[in-house]
Amino acid sequence: MNHKNSLPAYMKPPVIEVVCGIAFKKIEHFKAPHLGLFWQKLRGDYPTCQHAPPLGFPPEPSESAVEFELPLPRLWFINEKENGLIQLQNNRFLYNWRKMHQDESYPHYRTVIKAFKTNFDIFTKFLEEENLGQLNPADCELTYINHILKGEGWESCACIHDVLPDLEWRLDNNRFLPKPRHIGWQASFALPEDKGQLHVKLEQATRKIDNRPMFILEISARGLGADKSLEAIWNWFELAHKWIVCGFTDLTSTKIQTSFWERSDDTLDT
Repeated sequence: MNHKNSLPAYMKPPVIEVVCGIAFKKIEHFKAPHLGLFWQKLRGDYPTCQHAPPLGFPPEPSESAVEFELPLPRLWFINEKENGLIQLQNNRFLYNWRKMHQDESYPHYRTVIKAFKTNFDIFTKFLEEENLGQLNPADCELTYINHILKGEGWESCACIHDVLPDLEWRLDNNRFLPKPRHIGWQASFALPEDKGQLHVKLEQATRKIDNRPMFILEISARGLGADKSLEAIWNWFELAHKWIVCGFTDLTSTKIQTSFWERSDDTLDT
């Protein structure tokens, strides 16, 4: 496969959540009432609103050591199916797709990024309407979270090589240590042209609905580059998407890709 011209696709990918986000310089005149005013723009499609603690991505240094200001909350605006989530605070805007039911299919990247663009456009127009100034982007984020369940290509964490071929537990009867009960791993890779980094994290957990063991493979691109124009932002997301999909394919085993995730190279929409 030529990675420069095509991306691998999966009919049944293990992805359970995708996060698209833009971090920007704090909007100084953005106050709590603006959160409610913005919700009115979305309420028809996102009728549920919830509070969440504010995120610090990226953290901003305080201008004064003695300055104290209560942070605005981060608000969640959730659609009726609860699988679409907009997150807003005064220095960050995110859109999440979340798999809420076992039989729910991943809608693929084009659908997710379209929803993100649509709602981000509503937000930037809202800032203009309220005379809150232009957005000053700092960083972007694209994250894929995958649940790789026990029985779908692996049976114990000592079989990690069957999921990620770069990792291997030596199965030797003469070893002092027994097979591990828990395993974790992380790595970072530079995106081209100083556009940021790709972060990969592997953890073990138990799925709440049935107590089934699983690996959680999180692949996240963060950065942007010197050009912070709107065109550069959307080009960055295309680059990040390519690196996440191709990185996922590069890291995971061919056997599990074909046997459980039904890999196909016929489409770009992954």
